[in-house]
Amino acid sequence: LILGAGAVFVHDSAPVFYKDEERITVSGTVTGCRFSNPHAILKFDVVAADGEKQQWTAETTSPSILRRRGWSQTSFEPGEKVKLEGMPSQDGSYLMRITRAFREDGTEIGISAGTNN
Repeated sequence: LILGAGAVFVHDSAPVFYKDEERITVSGTVTGCRFSNPHAILKFDVVAADGEKQQWTAETTSPSILRRRGWSQTSFEPGEKVKLEGMPSQDGSYLMRITRAFREDGTEIGISAGTNN
């Protein structure tokens, strides 16, 4: 009997889900935040130019990395208006990967790590 084993990479990669060479900026109102592994998730509502209400999801990195960048469970509160910069989804859905986040007054939330978050 001969058994073989190969390396398996199971973690997702941003380029699979996001256009890592493109950037978008989206502003909206926070509806929820999940600050847990494997990736923190922010839910927010956006009102498009035509008045359509869009329900967006924004993903970022793990809470352990976010804490080192100054984020916490209370960085985003429901009802708060935010502006997010990041990578758009590959499929054009209301999904993005956050690279920078700002409060309504322009204050950056945490420390930006560029595109490697």
